[in-house]
Amino acid sequence: MAVKINFSLTDEKYNFKSEEDFINWSFSNIKEVENNDFSFFSEINDIDIKKMENVILFLKYYLKVKKSCDKGMDKYNLSLRQLSDNEELKKALLEFVRMNDNGKFLRAMMVALGYHTTGKKDDRYLDLALAVEVFQTSILIHDDIIDNADVRRGKDTIPVSYKKMYGKFKSHNFIEKRNKFADSMALCVGDLGFYLAEELITNGYKDCKNLSDILSYYHQVAIKTCLGEMIDITLPFKEEFFETDKNLESKIMDVYRLKTAWYSVIGPFCLGLTLGDASKEQITKMEQILLNVGIAFQIKDDLLGIYGDDKVLGKSTNSDIQEFKQTLLYSYTMKTKYKEELLEYYGKEDLTSRKIDKVKDIFDKSGAKKYAEDIMNKLFSDSLDQLHKEKWISEKYQRIISGFIIYLANRIK
Repeated sequence: MAVKINFSLTDEKYNFKSEEDFINWSFSNIKEVENNDFSFFSEINDIDIKKMENVILFLKYYLKVKKSCDKGMDKYNLSLRQLSDNEELKKALLEFVRMNDNGKFLRAMMVALGYHTTGKKDDRYLDLALAVEVFQTSILIHDDIIDNADVRRGKDTIPVSYKKMYGKFKSHNFIEKRNKFADSMALCVGDLGFYLAEELITNGYKDCKNLSDILSYYHQVAIKTCLGEMIDITLPFKEEFFETDKNLESKIMDVYRLKTAWYSVIGPFCLGLTLGDASKEQITKMEQILLNVGIAFQIKDDLLGIYGDDKVLGKSTNSDIQEFKQTLLYSYTMKTKYKEELLEYYGKEDLTSRKIDKVKDIFDKSGAKKYAEDIMNKLFSDSLDQLHKEKWISEKYQRIISGFIIYLANRIK
């Protein structure tokens, strides 16, 4: 029997006031979604029932893939624990496993989705999906060093873990050397992860006739991610100590394209397409569609980085402000009369809740928040319109991909 989901203004169980409320409830109540079918009704005029059905279809698909990936990653992490008997290397490998554990597997899901979109029905995508997740863990480890981050995925970052591991004071210059040691070990662990990911691909698909195409595409994703990261590092440094770049927004969009869009969305999905023998034309079409999704995904991330909830996100919402992160919110405000007011707080270390609220207020009254939201919403909408024109994709996978895009537009973490 289907659970009746109603969109209304009442507070009864299974009643929701908006699409966003339902989507975020569904991702917080996985067991109910897994174990039930749903029927939708609405007393609110602007609720699109078809979209909500697609979100559930996507979520059920995601949960099925995630189960396979959880099992596969548990087995893989166990193998990493046994790579060395050296005491220090065992510590380092355990640190990688700790950061690699309990991921959301959204990128892995995208690999599977790309593969299944080609008409394949098996789980041959699994090693490739795990490789993408291992690559992501490695990138995040390096990101945490660059950003001096304390928390990732709700856990201590590797540098923080090593500092705690060797926290006892030894000499007058101990703290400085311990901190450098912690960052160096995290850097090495991240480097190791890149090669572990590569090995997963080469071992998993050594008999695959298009292994060279898979590796080539994987390398292009990695190269684009690194290029985007370099721009991302350069922009805040130059913005803080030199004049504001007249093309700042364009360069921020370069980061969104090269870094987020390729490694979070385009790369995983199109790697799955490549494994599934999709044509070059089909891959190119999906690159164009998913570029919009990836850019919108990053804008959403930036908005959550300011307006989100620390406990829900698993990381601090102070970090973007403290790091002087260059976003559309920042670049837009810097062209308004609120520029100097923003610079009183943005990039400062001594952030109180009052000062964070001031930054939010500045982004609101300058129009930056609305500007970013308008661009994001148009990109998500355009990607859905373009997707529906791709007749080579079956109705089932059209709906699952649509559900994924709708979820990204409404997520809270």
